[in-house]
Amino acid sequence: MKVRSMVGPARRLAGLAAAAAGLSLGACGGGGSGGFIPPAAGGSPAPSTPAAQPAPPQVVPAPSADSCAALVERVTAAKVLPSGSAITSATFVAATSSVSEHCNVVGTVNANRKGAQTSPGVDQVYAIKWQVRLPTNWNNKFAMTGGGGLNGSVPNTTGRLAAGYATAGNDTGHNNATNADPLAGGVAAFGSDFQSRVDFAYNGIEQTNEIAKALLNAYYGAAPKYSYFEGCSMGGREAMMVTQRLPEQFDGVVSGDPGFKLTAMSTSEVYNAQQLAKLASAMGQVSVNGVPLLSNTFTNQDLQLVSKAVLTACDAFDGLADGMVNAPLKCTTPTVMPQLDALRCTAGKTATCLASDQIDTLLKLYEGPVTPSGLKPYYGWMWDAGIAGCTSAADCNTPSATNIAGGWRSWKLGGYQTNMATAVNTGLDFSEFAGAGLSTMVAPTPYASPAPTANEGMLKVMLSYDLDAYYASIFATTAAFPVSSNSLLDVDSTDLSRFTKHAGKLIIHQPQSGGPFSALAMVDWYQKLNLAKGGTPFDYAETQKNVRLFMVPGAQHCGGGPATSSYDAFQAVVDWVEGAKPPAKLVATAPASTPWPGRTRPLCPFPLTAQYNGTGNPEVESSFACNSAQRTSLEKQ
Repeated sequence: MKVRSMVGPARRLAGLAAAAAGLSLGACGGGGSGGFIPPAAGGSPAPSTPAAQPAPPQVVPAPSADSCAALVERVTAAKVLPSGSAITSATFVAATSSVSEHCNVVGTVNANRKGAQTSPGVDQVYAIKWQVRLPTNWNNKFAMTGGGGLNGSVPNTTGRLAAGYATAGNDTGHNNATNADPLAGGVAAFGSDFQSRVDFAYNGIEQTNEIAKALLNAYYGAAPKYSYFEGCSMGGREAMMVTQRLPEQFDGVVSGDPGFKLTAMSTSEVYNAQQLAKLASAMGQVSVNGVPLLSNTFTNQDLQLVSKAVLTACDAFDGLADGMVNAPLKCTTPTVMPQLDALRCTAGKTATCLASDQIDTLLKLYEGPVTPSGLKPYYGWMWDAGIAGCTSAADCNTPSATNIAGGWRSWKLGGYQTNMATAVNTGLDFSEFAGAGLSTMVAPTPYASPAPTANEGMLKVMLSYDLDAYYASIFATTAAFPVSSNSLLDVDSTDLSRFTKHAGKLIIHQPQSGGPFSALAMVDWYQKLNLAKGGTPFDYAETQKNVRLFMVPGAQHCGGGPATSSYDAFQAVVDWVEGAKPPAKLVATAPASTPWPGRTRPLCPFPLTAQYNGTGNPEVESSFACNSAQRTSLEKQ
């Protein structure tokens, strides 16, 4: 394999400044490849070229339809984009009620790159597709958006336009519409090609950031004063990645429920599938394809029994029984266990009790994966009401309840199947778009072949794995895959020294219920980051100068659940970066689909938790204070 290095942003921006001054560009050439860069020793990604100093102001046309139309020719002539990149179009977009006037630039990197066959006879052609939007009324800031799932499409890049931000996004190098292969994990088929894994891991983000910064210089004649990155789920992983791989490129970063230990987490998806399959088989629940029907191991009402048990055990730790677990590290398995034991059916299964094998399986899931040899590759789960809390004050926690939050279920189980003639597993953990795609094609080396999407074929592969062998596969390399997926995809380094030296600010918002990712994994990382920065379990002052973690009680993956899940982490990081105002709390509001619409709560920077003052209106955040009543060491669940 020929490994080609990339010319960094500093050189290209210097080239653009030279072009504006009428100098020769013959020596610049933009000779980057946008290809694979080997990770540094120890498995962490190689650091990028440090950010360029802002180019001097340039004389450029004012933003307009004409300057937008001329942008392609101007940038192409200046040769300031990475080699292999191209602008497909630059379109001037008039203002509408939802989108401000802007120049919409789209393009590719390494278009028509031929990748490895995904299955016999199935050739693949790849490209990184990107989009940059340049508002006419620019606020001198740049905001980049991360993706979701396994990516494969450009995310929405209009969200920050109205506020004047130039924005960008990309598909991370594969296209769900054209690169999917039903015999190779569907949309996860790109995992069969090493360069596609690299593009997915970091290169798509890195290339798009460089392109966007060059376009800003060309269109406005100046670099952005501030740059931001935000994302949740896979976008949250990408947000963590830029603090480690592109530490000088972004001033403020917001990471929501990040898959930052992505390949390690995939062992949990495999383990959970196998444990639930045993339970389904014991219950006689089988899909139309002859696969254990994991979706039917728990009804919605069963899960709400668990949610209520968690609240009975842990709700009042914050001084108020309000349907929320605000001190999650106190809510351990030993604390919850008496309430779960009280749910065990003493006779046959009814709507008001759980079978012992249901409780025992749930305990295994919450303990976290254990391989046959005794290894523990990932974390357990926080006990939280969001496993299946109420979505309304009416019909709540009753045997026939229907107003039940389904976010946790959608990942771990999938919808309950009532028509056995068509019953199949629908959980996202077993889907080509998420868990099954990751655990068959993207995380293991070698990847699973075949990994058919039809007839629940990918779940069958997951159920066939030996977990020790699977865990080893995320660290494996071959001639075709010279870097392991763990080294490429897991972004769990606690060395943020370059990011903090750059005065970068990172806000992480972490749902306690979640979906694919364990909140305990994030707590453990943050505690280790604090120790690496010289802190103690009771002193996070140095860490919180640049990085703050906010736990969200009841919240499910990237929103929803019985939670005060509406808050503005992006504005908080902007205020922190530009106004030197570190967020002492995030004020969060409960949306309509909760038992308490309009309720407000403070989300507190870990390890602080929200505590009721004992006298104020319990529905208003001002009646709560952030204090350190919660134990700060990660307890074994």
